[in-house]
Amino acid sequence: MNITKYFISSKRLRFNSLFGFTFLLSFNLFAQGISLDQAEQMALASDPAQQIYQSQQAALIAQGIASSTLADPMIKLGVANVPTDSFQLDKDPMTQLTVGLSQQFSRGSQRELTQKGFNQQSDLAVLQGADRQLMVKRSVQQLWFSILFVEKSQDLVSENRALFSAFYRDLQSKFSLGLSESEDLIAAEIELNKFDDKIAGLTQQSLNYRSLLSEWIGQYAYQPLPSDIPQWSETRIYVNLANGKQQDHYTLLSGHPKAKLLAQNVLLADNRIELAEQDYKPSFKLEVGYGHRLSETEMGEPRSDLLSGFVSMDIPLFTDKRQDQKLISAQQVKGEKQAQQRLLLRQLNTLLTAEIVNYQQLQERITRYQESLLEQAKLHVKLLEESYQSNTRSFNDVIDAYIHEQNLSLEYQQLYFDGLKSLSKIRYFQAL
Repeated sequence: MNITKYFISSKRLRFNSLFGFTFLLSFNLFAQGISLDQAEQMALASDPAQQIYQSQQAALIAQGIASSTLADPMIKLGVANVPTDSFQLDKDPMTQLTVGLSQQFSRGSQRELTQKGFNQQSDLAVLQGADRQLMVKRSVQQLWFSILFVEKSQDLVSENRALFSAFYRDLQSKFSLGLSESEDLIAAEIELNKFDDKIAGLTQQSLNYRSLLSEWIGQYAYQPLPSDIPQWSETRIYVNLANGKQQDHYTLLSGHPKAKLLAQNVLLADNRIELAEQDYKPSFKLEVGYGHRLSETEMGEPRSDLLSGFVSMDIPLFTDKRQDQKLISAQQVKGEKQAQQRLLLRQLNTLLTAEIVNYQQLQERITRYQESLLEQAKLHVKLLEESYQSNTRSFNDVIDAYIHEQNLSLEYQQLYFDGLKSLSKIRYFQAL
């Protein structure tokens, strides 16, 4: 049997504008299928989670603007010093109609820091959205390669069935001439049915993967998938540089949205410490009042109106139960966020190192299949066919050799696409 190999095409469609992307989603594109890059862009464009993060960001920015504004001023209208014996407004010289205005001022830089905190929280939503985009791309890539593997395997099994069918027809001719045993013919028929069942099982797997892919790209998941494979040269170069080296990837991982998110949490904790420190500063309230008197002097002249002004200030004198504890709490939260950041970087570094090792081992196994196992299996089938023709080996030996070669070819395809999936996972850590 022929040993199938997966050829990687160097042509990939790239689009730099939304207009070009939309134009290609036409009837012709539907008929031809879409590339992996187009599928990724389509999945990102249709992901409802992005709208969630955008709404969160806009809401937090709006809250920050609202929190940075002074409290609404209070206006006061009333009557002061009304005599209770007559309730007349123009008899007692102290009776007056009053109007007042008051304004509350926050402590220190509390308003500016509060707005800064909301803006920092809005950046968290941006980073969550960026990490979501990376996960969506990785999910599409994993499903894409699973589908290509299944359908490549299906083609391989179909090709092997065609070859085995020719062998079966030759066996029928020999049986009609009395040159072969009936049990050999029955065994060949059983193997042909096994081929059919294998093809049906692979078809079922393909449909399952395509239904999962349809979550991201809709009906395009059921169109033919181009066999072009991305080169991902920047990822391959990074893996090759790490070959045989026990290195830390903290510099790379510090730029990942997950790591940036926890770094942003540390900045947010710093902001909360600054806010807690503002509680040690006094707050102020300014009040201005104007009183209009209706009574007259003994000379019949109107009395002068009255103007008053007040500044109120609360003084944090007893801070051990309130301000001190809030500051301690904010400092402990910062320590917690810093520890979480270090822990995450360690975890990501371990996962990336393990994935690089996994990819390198897969490449070694792929090389072994290419250089020896597949050729040896092909030669083994040929020799057993010749031995069977000369009646020195049984027909079951020939069948076993055919199945063994097919299994090796399928294992090779599995390793090849597992390598691509491994590269996809490494690209997630690279934030690509």
